[in-house]
Amino acid sequence: MQKERLVEFEKLKLAYITVKNFLEKEAGENVESLKTKIAEDLSFYGDDNYYLLTKFVEKFELEHSNFNYDERFHSEGEIANSEIALYNLLILSVWLPLKTIELLSLNNVKINKPSFYKPSRKVTDMTFKELLTWYIEGKYTNSEIKYVLKNGI
Repeated sequence: MQKERLVEFEKLKLAYITVKNFLEKEAGENVESLKTKIAEDLSFYGDDNYYLLTKFVEKFELEHSNFNYDERFHSEGEIANSEIALYNLLILSVWLPLKTIELLSLNNVKINKPSFYKPSRKVTDMTFKELLTWYIEGKYTNSEIKYVLKNGI
């Protein structure tokens, strides 16, 4: 069930700008939507998202005891080690000529290409909206919270 919280417009606006600016500064690109994902859209994987979240929590002095990193993200070891790199290089040596054939045929010939390595464990990533909620609440929460402006403004 979605919780509702009353919030002043100025507080919500300040929180939005603060978290958005933090993410954009760290990512070096624009955050376009509340649905923007840290790993998938901003390319923070492994240690990168770990350090981003650590910096976020420390900078804004947020409580994080309820946050389970492993539910949200893959660790560096799951996505980048020497075996994975070697596997992907071998796949690339097969994938690239096959893709070239497709392009030379103007995509009239479709060829099944091998897949690059993907971790088998499913994770959910984290959105700008969830970071914003974390910032406003001062602590991490799994709950969906709908913010309603005070005085209907």
